[in-house]
Amino acid sequence: MSTLALHELDSREGQLVSRLLDLPHKILSHDDLEGLQQLILYELAHDDSFGFNKASYLIDNPEFNCLKGVAGYDKEECGTLAMSDRWENPRDFIQNISQAKFHQQVSSFLNHSLCKTHGKDPEADAVKVLGDSLGMKNSSFITWRMRHGNHGVLLFEEGALPHKHNPALLQHFVALLSLC
Repeated sequence: MSTLALHELDSREGQLVSRLLDLPHKILSHDDLEGLQQLILYELAHDDSFGFNKASYLIDNPEFNCLKGVAGYDKEECGTLAMSDRWENPRDFIQNISQAKFHQQVSSFLNHSLCKTHGKDPEADAVKVLGDSLGMKNSSFITWRMRHGNHGVLLFEEGALPHKHNPALLQHFVALLSLC
């Protein structure tokens, strides 16, 4: 980890890192699974991870002037769907989580690119407006570069958990969404 030393993590963060480090192998073992991004977003967003109230994953393709929603997580909807064996029955889990209204709203989202200039990151003000349009209150976001000139966009609404994870951890793990 470049900006975060592993020895600086508390035990809760260490457990989170350990669990999330298993995800690349799980992704590879289910690479043919349609909707795998939903499961990865769930893994990042639920209370045992980063504890978001809402999160949405979108892909911005400036070359084709396209911003496409991929997956959405709403704690109120997805919390009741949580299955302890989600990796043993990922198709069932994804089928259930696909019925969530917020996921359907995000996955049907299609608009113009947030990047004003090819090769530049999406503009912060435009991402904030996007969060508002998706019904997220006081949303935060992370963007990262993907293959083929695309940008990943993770919008999230912080939850009210008593513990907070180091935000640098999220920056390291959002790229897992791009592996699906």
